[in-house]
Amino acid sequence: MAKDRLIVALDFTSLETALKVARRLRGLVRTVKIGSALFTACGPEIIGRMRSIGFRVMLDLKFFDIPSTVELSCRAAARHRVSMLTVHASGGPAMLAAAVRGVHHESRRLRTVPPRVLGVTVLTSVDGERSSALRSRVIALTRAALQAGCDGVVASAREADALRRRFGRRLHLVCPGIRPHGRFPAAPVPSGAAALNDQRRVCTPRDALARGAD
Repeated sequence: MAKDRLIVALDFTSLETALKVARRLRGLVRTVKIGSALFTACGPEIIGRMRSIGFRVMLDLKFFDIPSTVELSCRAAARHRVSMLTVHASGGPAMLAAAVRGVHHESRRLRTVPPRVLGVTVLTSVDGERSSALRSRVIALTRAALQAGCDGVVASAREADALRRRFGRRLHLVCPGIRPHGRFPAAPVPSGAAALNDQRRVCTPRDALARGAD
């Protein structure tokens, strides 16, 4: 079902706004994404509030630190019963393995289902490289994430078909920057500009599904 595959990003800095939007989404989607802006503004409480409404939570904090710190962070995230969490795939094998170790250690202790660990490949705001070079970088980071034990990756839908061909269905593939037709950015964002419309490698929902997004 569509509502099982959609993840709605709650990119707000107000608890009131996030709760208002979440209540309107109840029954339409199952998973919401909490990123660094909302988490920093509201703290871990926001995870519990979303779960109490009935949502699964993707905690998108993109952990990127020394392995021991990332392991502790992922153990803490597992205690909050999130369904997915993100780490930067470029953090290296030791860091990625520490993230996986952290969620599984804590989940065994709590006797809960471990959250999926997703490696963030190349941010959707990056669009200055040749497409072939960028695709190769995404594939290399995906391979590193899977070899370290991650469940999948976060990557633009523009690279989704290449990832599916290379890694098949064992890869859980989350694609951000999904927008209805007509809502794509019209021009590059000026350097230093404070803009919300800064995702460049975007796709429509139809295209994302056709390319292999989960």
